Amino acid sequence: MNSGDDVVITPTRIGVTGATGQVGSRLLRHLRAAGFEVVAAVRNPVGAALCDAIAPYCEIRVGSLVPDEGQPHVLDDCHVIVNCAIESSGGIPRQAYTRNRALIDGLLKAKSLKWLVHFSTVAVYGELITKASDDAQASLRPRPGSEYGRSKLFVERYASRRARTRGVRYTAIRLGHVYGAGIARSREIIELARTPGFELPFGGRLPSNAIHADNVGAAIVGLLTDGAPQEIYGLCEASHTWRDVFDWHTACLGLPPVHNMSDVASAARRDAILRQSPVREAVAWLRGLPIKSLVRSPAMFDLALRALVKTPASITKAVSDINRRTGARGHVARANAAADHEVAPLYLSDGMPGPFLDLRPAAVDGLGSEMERARELREWHELWRRPRMRAAMAALTAPDSGAAGSPTWR
Repeated sequence: MNSGDDVVITPTRIGVTGATGQVGSRLLRHLRAAGFEVVAAVRNPVGAALCDAIAPYCEIRVGSLVPDEGQPHVLDDCHVIVNCAIESSGGIPRQAYTRNRALIDGLLKAKSLKWLVHFSTVAVYGELITKASDDAQASLRPRPGSEYGRSKLFVERYASRRARTRGVRYTAIRLGHVYGAGIARSREIIELARTPGFELPFGGRLPSNAIHADNVGAAIVGLLTDGAPQEIYGLCEASHTWRDVFDWHTACLGLPPVHNMSDVASAARRDAILRQSPVREAVAWLRGLPIKSLVRSPAMFDLALRALVKTPASITKAVSDINRRTGARGHVARANAAADHEVAPLYLSDGMPGPFLDLRPAAVDGLGSEMERARELREWHELWRRPRMRAAMAALTAPDSGAAGSPTWR
């Protein structure tokens, strides 16, 4: 049962951590537009400047989310905290657990806190999600297949236990693959769409488990406005397929739709991923060791020639034939590998289990509208696709660049 269910919460001041991130920064704008009093918590003045540029008129506070004993918390007066922050491991996996435990404990020290909304991830279900016979059980007992997914599930459950102890209401949001202007997933999709020969597995019919950043913000506004009885929710555009997501990107940018991968080829790739195991990968690693490089080194090659000089001609011929055949097969394998584009497991996954947060309809105009989303994607795409050309054009069309003999681009 969700801790704090008997507490009626009317959010008055909402704290947002991770406010400079891809999700947190977008969330600030939606909360502010919905009329909430929002406080963005950042670690340093650089983060404060970023927040001010992204979401003007939001209150910004600089300070630690893990205060020393007896010290005030930077979000002490916030009734709700939406945690979009995650502590990195610093290259030491164990530290991801230690630092995120400390982060949760620090957030729960905020004196006025009544409700903690914590962002988790679809990765808790594994890199490649397969259809579950029981969605409820799959949601309660997910099986992450990566260290990232395991650490996120650990923090999600730790936060639940600590919030219950503290008497604070707790909601975990298992966030799908976020896309939109400025987000890495959209850049990957655009680059795949521009890659010659790329094909979308199963023709893009599979659920995407993806969600536009604006829909994340709108869904959290709906959660804080209307409430929700469950402790764990998925957050994605459950009705959208990968074809829908790819077509949205290509249509916005005037690119041709990506081609379909056949069901047979798609199933083969999916089965190959499902068959992966540490033992198989170890064997593949052993096969990939540079033994041939050792055998073909000058000293070893000379030793082999010395041995073949004293070997009967029939054996020498057989060894030479084997060498030619294995060399030819290696060239063919390398050519096939070069022509074969890797496809991430997420494009071969089934849908994540529910329940899901409700998604609100897109705004007719302004923040979150379809027109605004497309415009932002186009402008952002131009920035990272041709940054040097844009900089050169800006310099050449500047007022002082019209001196005699200097070119001007129009």
